[in-house]
Amino acid sequence: MPEIRVMNTSELPCGHKKTVKLGETEILLIHYEEGLVAVQSQCPHAGAPLKEGAICNGRLVCPWHMGTFELSTGALVEPPPMESLKMYPVRVEGGEILVNPEPLPTATSTPVQKEELVLLVGTGAAGAIAATTLRQGGFAGRILAVDPVEEEPVDRTVLSKMALSGEMPLDQIGLSTFSSTKVERIHAAVLELSAAQKEAHLSNGSVVKFDKALVATGGKPKQLEIPGAELAYTIRHPRDVQRILKAAEGKKEAVIVGTSFIGLEAASALVQKGLRVTVVGKEKLPFAKLFGEEVAHALKALHESKGTRFRLEVETSSFDSTWVTIRAGEKDERLPADLIIAGVGVLPDLEFKHDLPRAKDGGIATDASLRAKDEVWVAGDIASVSGTRIEHWRLAQQHGRVAALAMLGQDSRYEGVPFFWTFHYGKQLEYLGHTEDWDEVVIDGDLKELNFMAFYIKQERIAAVLSCERETQTAMLAEVMRSHPTLEQARQAIA
Repeated sequence: MPEIRVMNTSELPCGHKKTVKLGETEILLIHYEEGLVAVQSQCPHAGAPLKEGAICNGRLVCPWHMGTFELSTGALVEPPPMESLKMYPVRVEGGEILVNPEPLPTATSTPVQKEELVLLVGTGAAGAIAATTLRQGGFAGRILAVDPVEEEPVDRTVLSKMALSGEMPLDQIGLSTFSSTKVERIHAAVLELSAAQKEAHLSNGSVVKFDKALVATGGKPKQLEIPGAELAYTIRHPRDVQRILKAAEGKKEAVIVGTSFIGLEAASALVQKGLRVTVVGKEKLPFAKLFGEEVAHALKALHESKGTRFRLEVETSSFDSTWVTIRAGEKDERLPADLIIAGVGVLPDLEFKHDLPRAKDGGIATDASLRAKDEVWVAGDIASVSGTRIEHWRLAQQHGRVAALAMLGQDSRYEGVPFFWTFHYGKQLEYLGHTEDWDEVVIDGDLKELNFMAFYIKQERIAAVLSCERETQTAMLAEVMRSHPTLEQARQAIA
């Protein structure tokens, strides 16, 4: 296609981005330190406007979920996107910027014809991106995925958010990666895995011999050990949401036991569907342990302003078909409950025999490349990477990609910044980094209006950042946090 003159170079100074539309194609022009590039205008993951993203370290960071791309090539650096950016030919002539709306050919790796079988134990976030990364890296051998849940892989992050509220249909949350990457599927559970023998015994009676394996069985919801516990729903798979939505029809009173992210996201979704929701928890404040009391008060106030009711600092004693019994001090109290959801966290799903090294935190110990033993890598909720285990879908994707690159023989190791997001009544909170304690919390912005950045400082360095309504600034910090900045350095970066 012929080039099109789109603007004068004076209209796009260094450090700026501008969207242009060429026919039906919308293109983002970016002028950064190393030159001028033209890329697709929306993130390939969820369609976020990349114009609102951040440019840092020669990379473009998506403002919604921190997907990261190399600007010089468009290559994917960090998920949740599972593909690189489309790049368009662009050049400067006579002070004018010219763009060809026909995208450049996608870079592909030469297929490596090996008679190898890679076994994926688990088809969640880590398994899905591992399969994609292997194929993108040229692996042409067999990939066999084993999982008892047929509807995986899906974008699990939307289950307790948009799917439960009805904002996003369940048939739109699937990831089509396995059909596009020629992955063989077996719907079964792994009963035993031997890294030494390179074999896995499955619940359907078969034995799989593998050359390399990625174990990513994820987490399983914790079960309450109280009378009537079987009456409570949990949220892990699309079928769980389907059951809850069906059970909620015509109901008025819902009780959610647990102040986890899933519990509070579910509260937000069900209140918006017209139910009266009471959240029951042992804690004094939801999220206080992770975010601190000041932020926790603000989030609780948001929920209460929308109709969520709380009964905190209580124990849950029992369930029956119409009541939840709680104990506050020495007194029992019954809460009306047409629908009960348990959101009390997850445990590593490791209900199979194996010879992998166990970590003190209950997961499987791995090195920075996600290798646990011999030719077996471990990723996601069950992976304790260099002594740290974090349960989140996006981190599982980071793990899966790192492990797949290591399988391909690259010097791959996890050096990214952990990131997760949570969604409550239209407010998305984004958390970068990881810390279990801090010396100080510094809040910039208006916490009451939930337009802020909270910096969690430990030993004069930022260990974590929580933000709301600060997407572009957070995207910038996703790169800056790699160097463990001081508060002053972080503020300068986002000024």
